[in-house]
Amino acid sequence: MIAADRTPRSIPPAAWALVVAGAAMVALLFHHPVVPHGTGFADTLAALVRLGDGSARVHGALFVVCGFLLYGVTALALALGTHRPVVVFGVICHALGCAAVGGAMLGDGFITPRLARAALDGGWPHDATAALLTLIAIAIQVLTKAGLIGMGAGMCCLSWASPRATRLLAALALPAGAGTALAAASGLHMHPHSLMLLTGVQALWYAGAALTLWRLSR
Repeated sequence: MIAADRTPRSIPPAAWALVVAGAAMVALLFHHPVVPHGTGFADTLAALVRLGDGSARVHGALFVVCGFLLYGVTALALALGTHRPVVVFGVICHALGCAAVGGAMLGDGFITPRLARAALDGGWPHDATAALLTLIAIAIQVLTKAGLIGMGAGMCCLSWASPRATRLLAALALPAGAGTALAAASGLHMHPHSLMLLTGVQALWYAGAALTLWRLSR
């Protein structure tokens, strides 16, 4: 009988993607630029412009990280068996969640700073600019919450699709999947600190998903 390969070389690339991307998500949110509160409107616009390049780098990296997470989740779904409708539904929910979060990242990291620069350079009226920025901020909040709900629902579906194979995930899905989805659906405001907490809990599920994927691949 050939012994199972338990070396790091035996770990599927998708499992590595889940672990690294889950940790990277939290680390990148730690470096998320924050506009100082209590400043005037003109100072806020100037801060958005000043932080624009750093914000674009962070959100661009987060966008890539979401792609790696989706890659890992898809590989887990294939290992669990796509003949199970709940597995397919879980991947769809997670993909839609990634798409919604990606839209929020584009709005926060790329659209808002460029809009602030255009407003300063063009001397846009205060009221109209403030209304437009508020509208974008609301869209970012809604997309972020929708994304976390979708990703959380996907985690629950994948975790409970095959309890025998995903016993660890079934336990982790309660705080990481259902917990983060309920938190996002509540009145919790999405800002870097709250997102670090929620994605930190989700990172535990991604680590468990990587372990499950490794076990299923042996």
